[in-house]
Amino acid sequence: MFKITENCIESKFMTEYFSSEAKKGSEEFEQLIKKFEAEPQFKFRMRDVDQVVYYIGYSDDCTSKSGFDPLDMYGEYFGCLDIQYLNAKGEYERL
Repeated sequence: MFKITENCIESKFMTEYFSSEAKKGSEEFEQLIKKFEAEPQFKFRMRDVDQVVYYIGYSDDCTSKSGFDPLDMYGEYFGCLDIQYLNAKGEYERL
């Protein structure tokens, strides 16, 4: 699961949740949100081909295939081609 918290192009804060595990609006989706908020989250940003940051958010995974979910399920639709996660050094690192 992940959430988008900032639209950097429009300078707009938001909280929109996404999951490949349950349909939005279902009881299962609501339970996933509660679990997501209770567990560690990993900050990410998505950029376009010119390295302009479009979106910032948080994911429950930053190391495996589901770490690409924000890009695959949301970012690509808006032209993002890259996802980076904030590492322990405070620097963004490409997944």
